[in-house]
Amino acid sequence: MKQTQNKAPGKLFIAGEYAVVEPGYPAVIVAVDRFITVSVSPSNGPSGTITSPSLSDDILQWRRNGQRIMLEGTNEKADILLKTMEITERYLIEQGCALPYYDLVIESTLDSPDGRKYGLGSSGAVTVAAAKAILESDGITLSDEKVFKLAAAVHVSLKSRGSLGDLAAAAYTGWIAYSSPDKHWIEKQLDQVTLSALIGQPWPELRIERLPAPSSLQLLVGWTGHPASTESYVTSVHQEREKISYQAFLNESKACVADLIKGIKTDESDQIKDAVRHNRELLLKMSQAKEIVLETSLLARLNSIAEKNGAAAKTSGAGGGDCGIALVGTPQQKKHIFSEWRASHIEPLSLTVYDKHN
Repeated sequence: MKQTQNKAPGKLFIAGEYAVVEPGYPAVIVAVDRFITVSVSPSNGPSGTITSPSLSDDILQWRRNGQRIMLEGTNEKADILLKTMEITERYLIEQGCALPYYDLVIESTLDSPDGRKYGLGSSGAVTVAAAKAILESDGITLSDEKVFKLAAAVHVSLKSRGSLGDLAAAAYTGWIAYSSPDKHWIEKQLDQVTLSALIGQPWPELRIERLPAPSSLQLLVGWTGHPASTESYVTSVHQEREKISYQAFLNESKACVADLIKGIKTDESDQIKDAVRHNRELLLKMSQAKEIVLETSLLARLNSIAEKNGAAAKTSGAGGGDCGIALVGTPQQKKHIFSEWRASHIEPLSLTVYDKHN
């Protein structure tokens, strides 16, 4: 085992939220230039350590119990990391690799300076960064697709209700068109085949396509300062889907995101902006029927300021807090929007789209 370091970016949804949770329904997602960085180094002791300010002020000790990774003490916030270590080690065992103990150091720029979450997908980023770092410490480098699938196996093992889109953004980076796989199929496969076989075969409904960055528009991000819970919002909508003409919402979202993808591929700024506005309308209609607050008063204010200045704007992700986005065409629009956001206690985030290939 050698010392390695890997980083994975956070993400923002441009369009397709909620619908993308259903297998085969598309979204457009971008990776942003805030990261989780994971360093791996061989351990000198009879156990390994985890150093992560977001998990604990103390250095955590871990050991193996069979193929399970156990902490000395409990820490529910570490569940995703521990499962990432387990699944990645399971893959390494299949490759015939030895498993010495190792130390992990995890650093994050995905949160605010005082530790509040921006909603940029930290669980996805830490899964991808940790998996890649552990693999590379044993000399194994996987394709973006296989990294995504290994990370997806982690989240499916933990019964995640999310779309797994944050994993795709972290693995591929840049602008991507993404349709989520059938998680029930993955769950069954995890019990029936090796991880090597699972990540090497096609997955039902999964689509991940890198998109060109629109040259005529700039992405702006505003943060409301209030966190939102993707898991609870998605669960709430999923439980009531029959009552809100859910299939109609899914179909309209699919068509809308297809228009957006076409606009991005042809760099048609008006088509891109129209599709973003349409997606906002669909999400608001769905949330009102379900009686959930997708747009808080501050997110509504964020959007109205952006629209007044000629941008297309909407919430990003589950809503109910966190971030909103705006797509603008000129520096002057950006200047006015940022000024008015600040006056309304909305923090413009200095984020840009991150593409590891550039």
